[in-house]
Amino acid sequence: MEQIILISLLSGLATGIGGLIVLWFGRPDSRVLGFYLGISTGMMGMVVFVDLLPASFTYGNIKYTWIGLLIGILIMSLVDWFIAKFLPLSNHLNQIAEERYYRQLAIFFTLAIALHNLPEGVAIGAGFETQEKLGIRVALVIALHNIPEGLGVASTLMLGKLRSLTIFLIPLSTGLFIPLGTWISILIGEMVPYWISIGLSVAAGAMGYLVVKDIGPESMKLHRLLGQFGMGIGILIMYIVYQLNH
Repeated sequence: MEQIILISLLSGLATGIGGLIVLWFGRPDSRVLGFYLGISTGMMGMVVFVDLLPASFTYGNIKYTWIGLLIGILIMSLVDWFIAKFLPLSNHLNQIAEERYYRQLAIFFTLAIALHNLPEGVAIGAGFETQEKLGIRVALVIALHNIPEGLGVASTLMLGKLRSLTIFLIPLSTGLFIPLGTWISILIGEMVPYWISIGLSVAAGAMGYLVVKDIGPESMKLHRLLGQFGMGIGILIMYIVYQLNH
């Protein structure tokens, strides 16, 4: 269990890499972010359809897979609803100071990413419950996905004129919710029959929601061509990973 939590922790702390990139090189432009989010979209989509869903069918049945999918999508929908309801953003910079606006935006991003990281931690835990290779692949993909999340939070903190240490530590702290999700996953797995099947499909539903609702559209919005190119690169990377693991 300790090894799984450690791997999950390292995956989560990749958000800190995004903070360091912003501190060293400044805020990345929309083209770079669009390309990187496109890569994350392609890789996460492959993990959902090639790893998580087939494994869920293997360790359970279609009923448990559907239950898990619906739970994962519902969780992410509730997270989005909660954030939009209780942390509304103002788009009128002339009504409040610009620095205060960006600090508000940073709080929004931080909470959103932290809450989204919980089911990603569940994905790592459920992956290790099936086979070590799957758990490591999921952890690697989530780590790569966490870098642009760290970029987004750190960029808004920098625009809010916060201190360098804060710009690094806040994105890093969001990654701690991933090992928390993994720990919860392991605890539930010891108590609930068919948890492996349900847990894998919960992770598939949550990650699929992120791909379709959040990071995929965001990559296309930032830069359509580079977003699409990044998706292709992400799919190619995962194809190579699967070939190397056979």
